[in-house]
Amino acid sequence: EEEEEEKVVEKPKPAAKEKEKKKDKKEDKKGKAVQEEAPTEKPLPPLTPEEQKVLKDVLKKSVFQGVVVGLVKSLEKHPKANDLYILKVTDGGFTEAQVVTNNKLVEVGHKVAFAPVGSEVADEELGVGTTTIKPVKLKGVNSAGMLCSGKLLGLNDDGDKVLTFPPTCPVGTDAGEAFIRLIKPEVLSEAREKAEAARIKAEEAAAAKKAQKEANAAKKAEEDAKKAAEGGGEAEGKGKKGKKGKEEAKPKQATGKIAALQEMQRKLREEEARIAQMEEERKAAEAEAERLMKEQEAEEEEKRRLKKEKKKEREDQLRKEGKLLSKKQKAEQAKNEAYRKQLEAQGIVPPKKDKEAAADGGDESSGDEEGGAGAGQAKRMSKNEIKQREKERKDRLKALAEERERKKKEEEAARAEAERRAKELEGVADNWEDDSDAEGDGGKEEEEESDEEDLGSGSEYDSDGNQLSKTARRKRLEMRRAEARRLKKMEKNLAAKSRDNLRCPIICVLGHVDTGKTKILDKIRRTNVQDGEAGGITQQIGASYFPEWAITEKTLAVKNLHGVEYNVPGLLIIDTPGHESFTNLRTRGSSLCDLAVLVVDIMHGLEPQTIESIGLLKKRKAPFVIALNKIDRLYGWVSKPELPVQQALEMQEQNVKDEFKQRYDFAVSQLAEQGLNACVFYENKDVRSFINMVPTSAISGDGMMDLLFLLTTLPSRMLVDKIMYHENLECTVLEVKAIEGLGTTMDVVVVNGRLTEKDTIVVCGLDGPITTQIRSLLTPQPMKEMRVKTPYLHHNEIKGAIGVKICANGIERALAGSNLYVLGEDDNEEELREEVMKDLGGILKKVRKNEDGVYVQASTLGSLEALLQFLEQPGEDRDGRKNDPIPVSGIGIGPVSKHDVMRCGVMLEREREWIKMCEKEHAATGDWISGNPLNSIKEAYACILAFDVPVLPDAEKLAKEIGIVIYTAEIIYHLFDKFMSRVAEIKAKKKEEARKKAVYPCVFKIVDERCIFNKKDPYILGVDVLEGALKLGTPVVIPNVDWTGDAKTQEGAGELLEFGQVMSIEKDKKPIDTATRLTGNIAIRIEQRRNMREYTLGRHWSHESMFLSRINRESIDLLKEHFRDDLPKDDWKLIVKLKKCLNVL
Repeated sequence: EEEEEEKVVEKPKPAAKEKEKKKDKKEDKKGKAVQEEAPTEKPLPPLTPEEQKVLKDVLKKSVFQGVVVGLVKSLEKHPKANDLYILKVTDGGFTEAQVVTNNKLVEVGHKVAFAPVGSEVADEELGVGTTTIKPVKLKGVNSAGMLCSGKLLGLNDDGDKVLTFPPTCPVGTDAGEAFIRLIKPEVLSEAREKAEAARIKAEEAAAAKKAQKEANAAKKAEEDAKKAAEGGGEAEGKGKKGKKGKEEAKPKQATGKIAALQEMQRKLREEEARIAQMEEERKAAEAEAERLMKEQEAEEEEKRRLKKEKKKEREDQLRKEGKLLSKKQKAEQAKNEAYRKQLEAQGIVPPKKDKEAAADGGDESSGDEEGGAGAGQAKRMSKNEIKQREKERKDRLKALAEERERKKKEEEAARAEAERRAKELEGVADNWEDDSDAEGDGGKEEEEESDEEDLGSGSEYDSDGNQLSKTARRKRLEMRRAEARRLKKMEKNLAAKSRDNLRCPIICVLGHVDTGKTKILDKIRRTNVQDGEAGGITQQIGASYFPEWAITEKTLAVKNLHGVEYNVPGLLIIDTPGHESFTNLRTRGSSLCDLAVLVVDIMHGLEPQTIESIGLLKKRKAPFVIALNKIDRLYGWVSKPELPVQQALEMQEQNVKDEFKQRYDFAVSQLAEQGLNACVFYENKDVRSFINMVPTSAISGDGMMDLLFLLTTLPSRMLVDKIMYHENLECTVLEVKAIEGLGTTMDVVVVNGRLTEKDTIVVCGLDGPITTQIRSLLTPQPMKEMRVKTPYLHHNEIKGAIGVKICANGIERALAGSNLYVLGEDDNEEELREEVMKDLGGILKKVRKNEDGVYVQASTLGSLEALLQFLEQPGEDRDGRKNDPIPVSGIGIGPVSKHDVMRCGVMLEREREWIKMCEKEHAATGDWISGNPLNSIKEAYACILAFDVPVLPDAEKLAKEIGIVIYTAEIIYHLFDKFMSRVAEIKAKKKEEARKKAVYPCVFKIVDERCIFNKKDPYILGVDVLEGALKLGTPVVIPNVDWTGDAKTQEGAGELLEFGQVMSIEKDKKPIDTATRLTGNIAIRIEQRRNMREYTLGRHWSHESMFLSRINRESIDLLKEHFRDDLPKDDWKLIVKLKKCLNVL
């Protein structure tokens, strides 16, 4: 039985062994398959620079980045979905990515086009641009990547199948390169052949050109040699007569060549002599011209001197007669005269009678004489004359009515004419007859010279009365002429505007912080800029371009509902910060906008920054629409982003409709308080009287299409004249920022005109005007944010309106908010530099620097302006008290460098020198003349406030060595809190030091005669505190006057007994630190310092003497600075009494 059991047990063993062998064989086969696959990979041969260039040109049209060849390592079904598969894909690195896909054709070992996290592929939803691959969760399983088809990558038209590669393709190779080199090598070959053909063609053209040039040179040399040898050939022919043979011909031929060379040398010498003579004649002519010019200048100088003398004589004569007018009076007179002429032309006033014209004779003069004979009698008119006068009057009134519409333009023309006349009257006296008589024949020359001076700017003399040089006057004249040419060109461009050529309207988004401004744009763009902002608060101005086709695609439903066509090429939307610290950026954004979007939180209504934004829009008279955001927070709201918001509201429950109605009416009433009428856009029948409101949700997407629809249709209905495109460059700098890989860049908004690469631009800077050349023009992808670093599009030329990033040299100190000019062929650089600096006016006023203050560093000028404004007005603390402004000693832009730390270190060194000086003064005089260091917090200013910028390592090291603290933050409030905590720490330290030196006010007396326990040093007394607080260490004195306790009647002490210092206080045999009037009887010990005089009881003091704390000016200042809140009001009154008694100033 045991043997049978053993046999039974042993029987299944071969089967198990066979299974194990089969598994081992399968594993061996898999391992062999993997081993067989691995050696099959062959690295692609390296490309030559020419081939790399060709490959780059071929892949230029592709719309992906970061997609590589990946190897499928494993495949298994999704546990929760039958049509999904979980793959393990490697791109040749150390890790494997888990990818969830629905493609059933992928197998283990396939090499596929793999897009890992962070790569970019074409946006299938929009049909344009790219989208970034992000990790997602599908049916509970994480997916970190994507398998791509050839159509998605733009490499072929197969959109249903994953793009696969041959087994020989190396893993990790760029998908585009692998596709072209392994799957479609003929494309690369054709491109290479085309490039080679073009190169060969260019080389053949260059060789042909070179051969032609050499042939021409050889032909010319042959002709020159032939001409030179003609004389020698004739002599050689004559010598060959009769008996002379070939031996005699050879020497004669050599003689002919020598003669030809000699002839050429002779001609060369003659040419050199002729050139030298011409040079001498030129120099002589130049000397003669210079002499004549000097003589002419001397004559002109003499004429100017004589003219100045004559002018002075005339002015003296006119001054005596009282007829000399000032420059202001002449300008006013010219303006009045020109304005009167305009009114005469319109028939409003009768023509001015001229005395000289009346004396010329003719019909009018004879009529006047006849009238004169009548001695004041009125001339009778016939009926025809009366009818004629009446008809003229009616015609005049009719013409006046027709001209009223153009009255404003005519008045402006009159003012311009008046200014021109005023310039013509500068430096010219009023008595024209005297001038012409005095000048005689020289009047014409002086008049021409006067005209030349009038064309220049200002007088020919400077403010000190010194005469300007001719070069300076010519330079000033050229600047005036350049300005006139520029203005004339601008007028011509404005006249060429057309309603058929419209630019993109500029839309500005304004509102309170956290109302969802950036989130709305993120929802439209399908980006996530708001989450990338520090604290979710927008810190800088951003611009996004929305093309017309994308707007049409997103608003198709509402567009079909209203049946409206778009007439604008797109939208340029500017997002401004809503935080109260960024008022300057909101002001800059609203000054650019054609139409604004005011975002209002439907749950909170109007908030402080919302009201401020309304004020900005009213000030600039800018039309705007209101986005009533966050309707998704209405209780029970069901999102319908695919429908127009009007239909979505109708489909909501009744309680949601009631809540919306209630909050909508509240917002309308708040807007009415601000003087604005508003209603929802689909009920608005009068867009010029009522502001459109659009219910929106930036989270769910409700109302987004309605908002875009309204922003696109309103400009073509209300702002056609404003958005007509013209060629005058209107370009405003938004931000200046250093970007890694690009250097310092400028974000600008081009409203009108063009910018071209290599243009020379002039922009306003902190240190003066900046003239530089545009290195490159970059724009983000359509519907992408300018602030976010994405693959930029490069342009050779940009046409407004659009947001552009300009890369150029030397723009680090360019001012945000200033205008940008392009230096054209006819423009004067100095004139443009002078014009652009006019923008500096109000901006530099914000940059007020002090000798003692913090050093401020920011990433952009806009952020720097906001930080400076916040430091100047930091608001209130938690108790409602206003914070003191923080002074600024220096500013900087960009990363904190070693140079910035050294500049801040000057402040610290200045503080140390000041402390040493104060201590020397106190040691010499006993008073703090220049101030007490314990009362100063200048030490806190030895720091750098770095807003949204990194700190370089060498700067951080130097800061630790010299004691400079660097605070960094991405939100202004955090930076301010860090600095205030530093100030609080330093104040606490100073307070502890001041506590040792501060003397509190106190008045006490001995209880009675029995309470004098020790009459000599140390004095031990029993006392009662009458006023104030007695503390340990208080110095005590006895005045020689009576203590009245009233500041009005208290007399000053003539002598003070320096009694000593309180070293111990006891109450009921227990030591205490402080005693007041409420403490009762106490025992104290008073010790005298070394070298102090000892006073005798009964002779110098008694039990009735009053003891006072020895306060001085230093102790009072310390109490005010550090213990103001610790002292009650009665103690401050006691200090006033003690000051009078102790004669403290």
